[in-house]
Amino acid sequence: MAAETVRIYTEDESDQPLAGVLVRFFDELDLFVTQQYSALVGSDVYAEVTLDGDDPPVDYTIRLSKLGVAFDGSLGDDSKTPQSIEIYSPASSSPTDTNNFRVQGQTFVRPTAMDPRLCRCSGFFVDHSGRPLRNLEIVFIAICYNEEQADWCPLIVDGNGVLGNKIYTRSDARGYLSIDLFRTGEYAAMVQGLEHSRRVLKVPDQPSMNLMDLLFPVVHEVSFSPDPLGLSVGSYVDVDLTIISSDGQTLNASDQDVSFASSNTAIAITQLLVNNKLRVMGAGAGSTTIVATRSDMSIVTIPAEPVHYTPLVVTVS
Repeated sequence: MAAETVRIYTEDESDQPLAGVLVRFFDELDLFVTQQYSALVGSDVYAEVTLDGDDPPVDYTIRLSKLGVAFDGSLGDDSKTPQSIEIYSPASSSPTDTNNFRVQGQTFVRPTAMDPRLCRCSGFFVDHSGRPLRNLEIVFIAICYNEEQADWCPLIVDGNGVLGNKIYTRSDARGYLSIDLFRTGEYAAMVQGLEHSRRVLKVPDQPSMNLMDLLFPVVHEVSFSPDPLGLSVGSYVDVDLTIISSDGQTLNASDQDVSFASSNTAIAITQLLVNNKLRVMGAGAGSTTIVATRSDMSIVTIPAEPVHYTPLVVTVS
């Protein structure tokens, strides 16, 4: 018997990587051994642990869970929980020559609003023990002023009078809450337990939305233009930034939300300007990249939500 590296690759019903799946391991006596979340490593998503293996193999049971994902066997034996695995040592004794396993989960299909003027915002809530949070109250309040769309608050829509600015909602026994809101509308939300912090929501122009992203947006995507970038030593170029949050809104660049840095300050340095501009200054000949990271960590996500972007390639001559 010897310790072996075990990987559980997690995918959805379309064979796409599925991060954030909690994989728990139990021995032959059904005693808990260890657990790990699946995470993105390169282009793959897997949970990696170390378990004892042998030949003949050691039997284990794995149990899978992720909010909004079903492991009920509807996609086959590799999509059920619990399921059995066998760990060989050496791994080459295994029929697959590895101690790697593939599992699948059926993801939740977010419902869409039937009315083309509305966006269905939905999601699941849990308490601090991970159990569904039922009867969570959220009050949505229509804001009748929006700097970018001052006349948004309508009185008549398709012949219907729009009155009553407060909408009271509660999560069900599954911790699930769904509400239809006018697209491009701006609302305030009072969340039970977070009354000290009123959330301001800007509803995207789309048929459905993850309510968590709407209530608790974080920086999601950054792009640069031009990209790649060439400049000479001692000169600078003001690069256009596009910053998108997880609720689909375009943000004004601020170092409180996202920070930029050169991988080699001997070649290039950066300065964040107003009007969504990033000044890149040539300090020395060579090539480097400009990277972006979240600055505002007031909203913590597990697994950590990375900024999606391609580093800006800078060549200084």
